[in-house]
Amino acid sequence: MRKKLFICGFALLVVMMGCSKIEPLKIGSKNFTEQYILAEIIAQLLESSNIPVKRSIPYGDTFFNLEAIKNGNLDLYVEYNGTGLSMLGQPPTSDGDKAFAEVKRLFKPLGLEWLSRLGFANDYVLLMRRDRALSLKISKISDLVNVRPNIKMATGPEFLKRTLDGFPALQRRYGLNHVVPTVISNDKSVIVQALLDGKVDVAEGFSTEGRIEDFKLKVLEDDLALFPIYQASPLVRADALKRYPELQSVLQKLAGRIDINTMRQMNREVELEGHNYKSVAQAFLIKHKLVNKLKDIKNLEELVIVAGILNEPGKSISKALLAARKTFQGRRVRVIKAVDPLQAIISGQARLGILSAEAFFHLTDDFLLVPNNLIEAVGVIGTRMAHIVTLSDSGITSLYEMSKLGIGAKNGASDRSARMILSSIGLLDKMVLVNNDDLNEQVEALKQQQLDGLFLMVPIGHGQLTTIMNQGLFKLISQNQRQEDNNLIPFFRSARIPPYTYEQQPTIIETISTQMVLAGPTPISEIVGDRGPATVISANVQPLPESLTRQLNQELSVGEKLDPTLPAADAIKPQTKPISSPLNPSAIESIVNLLIIMAMVFFLFIFLRADKKS
Repeated sequence: MRKKLFICGFALLVVMMGCSKIEPLKIGSKNFTEQYILAEIIAQLLESSNIPVKRSIPYGDTFFNLEAIKNGNLDLYVEYNGTGLSMLGQPPTSDGDKAFAEVKRLFKPLGLEWLSRLGFANDYVLLMRRDRALSLKISKISDLVNVRPNIKMATGPEFLKRTLDGFPALQRRYGLNHVVPTVISNDKSVIVQALLDGKVDVAEGFSTEGRIEDFKLKVLEDDLALFPIYQASPLVRADALKRYPELQSVLQKLAGRIDINTMRQMNREVELEGHNYKSVAQAFLIKHKLVNKLKDIKNLEELVIVAGILNEPGKSISKALLAARKTFQGRRVRVIKAVDPLQAIISGQARLGILSAEAFFHLTDDFLLVPNNLIEAVGVIGTRMAHIVTLSDSGITSLYEMSKLGIGAKNGASDRSARMILSSIGLLDKMVLVNNDDLNEQVEALKQQQLDGLFLMVPIGHGQLTTIMNQGLFKLISQNQRQEDNNLIPFFRSARIPPYTYEQQPTIIETISTQMVLAGPTPISEIVGDRGPATVISANVQPLPESLTRQLNQELSVGEKLDPTLPAADAIKPQTKPISSPLNPSAIESIVNLLIIMAMVFFLFIFLRADKKS
């Protein structure tokens, strides 16, 4: 009897223990960076208050998260009041207080509670590259109506489905039936990169997107007020608030704490600087004294890429960044700008640099082209073209008519290229060349006729140049480089700038181009011969391992191989296979062959001996 009572008592104790164990709070998120950060901030804050959590970061898109929290698969995730209204078929509004009051009222019968707003709104925006928007004279969404025949757009799959505030609504409200979704991805970096690469004209984005400022993207004005306000709040199941009575007071600590600049910076740290979203969340909580320091935040080793002062964030820099971040996963990647990127690599200030062909060589006093041997190309980024700018009413039609030329920063791409080109056509000693790090100052000098022209070695459609040409004061002139001149400097290739690439340019412009590449230091053992103007290479310089060089080259692939005149890293050079086995085998092969021969001799000896006995 006692035994039975003991068993029953033990079973009852187990049941009571099971009942007393409170289920962890299930936290979800949508599938983009901002949501990861916010969900992790909430999770770490709750854990510091002894509320157990179970993370589902990410859980899925808006539709999945909303269904999950309604049916109890999630207890909490961060939602936006504008999205909440659209999900229930309600008309959008730009009044944040009104939207918040409405979602609180409408979601309460569903057993869901909207807690205090976090302090920022993440609105839908349409983005364009600045140079493209400038050339098409687009500043607001309505202006897209005039772009024909079709507008290519990059977007996420969720935006395509949203009836009231997504792609279908955009087409209806603005009359944009000629907008064609071309690139569709859940990955915002893919969407933005498609825009930067010119694969699309416009992209769907968020106002808290860190890349807007970094890549100088144009946010089109929502002039017909299509998109509602999207203020972020924790959305929680009512039964979770009962299960954890302290939950609401803990989350109230976040109310109004996160403004749009803070959110944009946190997004930037994850997406552009390579930080882990968990570390970013923890840093936010520590900064605002919401938690004690739980553990050291790992300081990731930086990879520094150097670019010239005229390199644009949205083009060459973005390509280099994207390739480097995919290759060096888990590392912080940072871009710096320098007047002389080549010297920054040689000195060890940067590991990689964005250069073009002229940086790999120098001209001797005898006009001989000599490689510097200190750097090697890793992969192709794009093309730079010579742009020769003069006043529209100057009457100048060629370089031969100029006596004073602005060539940008000393040892920059424009400076080096101009000196080589002028040398090849015999004008170097006949012209005054003016260096200045500030392009705006040189433009002003041209306006005041203190210069006859400007020489800019930049990619076609360069944003700053587009702005200059849109002033209506300037024109481009052709540089008809002769083939025999190109033989002197073979990496300069004949090219054309199509008509109306810029305003005040109704005709084709004949010019020269050079390949723009990502480059790194040459391994020390391979640096031989005349090293050019920089004869000392810093001990801090670290050439890339071959495996990373190959991966970086693959990530940079633009469908074009390196110009054969450029020194390429050994790891990306074509590898030839021997026609037959080498004449000098390895030591292991030699030992194996010797053992086989010895075995054959032994068996032959045994066979002959047995034959004699018989």
